[in-house]
Amino acid sequence: MADNFWENVDQYRKLGFDPIRWISACSNEADPYVLRSALQDVKRSSVKVQPSWFDLFYHMEGKEPELIRRVYDLANPAVDSEVDVKRAVALFRIQSNLAESAGTLSSVLQKFLGSFHNKVSVSNAQVALTEHQDAQFGLLDYINLHRGTKDGYTPAVTSCTQITDVAKAPDDDVHVRIAMTAAIETLNLLGCGNPSLFKFFPIYDAPSEEILDKIRINLDAFMSRYNLAMEDYSSLKRGRLFYGTTAFATTNKETPTKYEQVEEGMDILLTNKFGGLAAASLHALAMMDPANASRFEQAGVSMESITRARDEAMKSLTEPHFALGKIVSKYCPDFGSPFDKNSHIAAVYPGGPKGILAVGLLAELTNSSLVINELPIRHEEISRLATMESLVENATASQHGCHIILASKDVSALVAEELRQHHFAPEKIGFVAKKGVPSVVIQKDASQFVASKAKLARLTSIPVPSQPKPAG
Repeated sequence: MADNFWENVDQYRKLGFDPIRWISACSNEADPYVLRSALQDVKRSSVKVQPSWFDLFYHMEGKEPELIRRVYDLANPAVDSEVDVKRAVALFRIQSNLAESAGTLSSVLQKFLGSFHNKVSVSNAQVALTEHQDAQFGLLDYINLHRGTKDGYTPAVTSCTQITDVAKAPDDDVHVRIAMTAAIETLNLLGCGNPSLFKFFPIYDAPSEEILDKIRINLDAFMSRYNLAMEDYSSLKRGRLFYGTTAFATTNKETPTKYEQVEEGMDILLTNKFGGLAAASLHALAMMDPANASRFEQAGVSMESITRARDEAMKSLTEPHFALGKIVSKYCPDFGSPFDKNSHIAAVYPGGPKGILAVGLLAELTNSSLVINELPIRHEEISRLATMESLVENATASQHGCHIILASKDVSALVAEELRQHHFAPEKIGFVAKKGVPSVVIQKDASQFVASKAKLARLTSIPVPSQPKPAG
């Protein structure tokens, strides 16, 4: 098993892809706190980036936003190809050693963003990590809006492959499915309940036409399977393997991001248990070295249970669950209508690789003290092992379906009941204790699931933001 595994790893690396760097973090993206701190230190740039988990545009009746893509060399962007459009979403691919600290990442972003002349506002910005210097790039998808009558919203997100199934070939369709499903998951959480109103703008690359053709076939198959619309974009032409996308959706509802409307006493509802991704990490480690499998077995965790949990996680990462979008949409006001705490969800926030750490970011957005008195974990024995052996930084890193909802007790109960009908396992995990100062109090022992003491300490000692909070 290990020989085949390392043969696959070599294949990926020759294509400019890093198939195993996600294992300890359960993610191939930069730490959100490091990214935010780095961007705060970027000065004198006409491109203003305030990172959020989504961006939001008005939808004009009978008109669709126009996306204009520009792909730049990270170190030397050709700014002669700038676009005179005021808003964009962004995706960067940066060497991992340059993104380990806010200082080095800020220097990279300062050099890149400081090269531009036209003023651009960016809210949704993702940073994918790579070990390959020549695989780096900066991508801006400019969103050109048309004048007209506002009849809803168009949320926009970017995504890339969060983890890699190294057992599969570099051009296997699983990689397309992971990247596309991640975008769908975010749009679902925003209450975009109609898949026919989704649209995808794939971000992909490879060093050979043969692999590029296979990626396009896989993209077409995914879109056809779920009846989704896709804009036919060419590859990045960087010559290094990459999977990602920008995605839009249209909704005639208000979005469930009324962070300023959150009140004391509201429930904190978790749509599904934390965790799941640690099993994928342990499975990969067992494939890397059979001695790891023996070690897990000796600790009382069978490879059969790890494999079963890993397969469950991969299924969630590759198969969209559109029911989430329909349920969230049901508890959102119609576009232009006021929020009613007795009828609507106040706020949502994605769990994903952040797991329990997402609560800290939510506390900042709502400017609230959040008390967590329950900590439901998927496959607890696997998560404990991953933490005890310091194999995974944060074993609460969650597969799709795990998100946080803030709502009144009555609305929370209704949402939970509908989620159960669609095979979710929702649970109230806490409450909003106080408004005015962001903080998190965890009344359970989270250290048995979070190996990174620094990240756990950061969660429970949230600094007051030095800049205005982003919209999402």
